[in-house]
Amino acid sequence: MHDPEETVQPQPERLALHSRKEYRDALERLTALVQRELRIFDADFSDLEVNSQHKCELLRAFLLRSRNNRLYIALHDTDYIRNYCPRLLVLLRQFSDRMFIHQTQGEAASVQDCFVLADKLHFVRRPVYAQPRATLILNDDKECQGIYLRFSEIWDSSFPAVSATTSGL
Repeated sequence: MHDPEETVQPQPERLALHSRKEYRDALERLTALVQRELRIFDADFSDLEVNSQHKCELLRAFLLRSRNNRLYIALHDTDYIRNYCPRLLVLLRQFSDRMFIHQTQGEAASVQDCFVLADKLHFVRRPVYAQPRATLILNDDKECQGIYLRFSEIWDSSFPAVSATTSGL
């Protein structure tokens, strides 16, 4: 017998993406969906248009929604953020207690893919950073578990690289 109080879980979805624009659009979609935790791994952020006013507003809204929300960013190279992402740096200053930017080192520095994971429930991944082809997975906690573990390994092999302060300048 079906309980009418029981909530229906959305079915997992898998979408093939074929362009960098579709990947950026998927990042925006995940940023709008995220409720607690957003984890982003990328080579340098130069391809994501993260400094756009709209994307920064989505990130700000996410971080304002709850003091428990977290944004983790791991990059191979942080120069692009430092030099071309003033809006993102403003967010880092405003939310330095829950927004973290690390740079990879060791084995993690040679990883070739990139991905965005939202709440261990949704992700978008390009298997090879230099290629536009990607996959967007929605509502699949089992599929996301592997991506979460992958991000954790990358994060463990990284160091804090961009801070909210401008000391030393």
